[in-house]
Amino acid sequence: MNKVLIDYNKNGHKITVSGIDKHIKVASEGEVIAETDDALMISEQGHDDTVYVPVRDAKLKFFKESPKKYTCPYKGTADYYSLAINGNEKKDVVWRYLRPSLDFIAIKDYLAFDQNSIDKIEM
Repeated sequence: MNKVLIDYNKNGHKITVSGIDKHIKVASEGEVIAETDDALMISEQGHDDTVYVPVRDAKLKFFKESPKKYTCPYKGTADYYSLAINGNEKKDVVWRYLRPSLDFIAIKDYLAFDQNSIDKIEM
């Protein structure tokens, strides 16, 4: 059973952050770019569920900082990264909240992936 870490519901907007009780493997361009037993799942109203993996469990050699930023009114400002693998670059497909809002401090050291831009997230 996944443990709920954050159950946020303000101004009619619901976001749940839960631990995932499975081994997670993230792959892109035939390379495993992250693998962990400590992933989180964010379920946010109006969005697809998103897997977040600890930065420590990602192969950062594939990540390239991007100038893109996005401010979520709930979680804070997300910094983006591109993936550079085997000569191919996928722009702005990974993000993290370096300084999340206090309500979402639990996601501070985690990365999320655009599921439409990577090969797969295996659970």
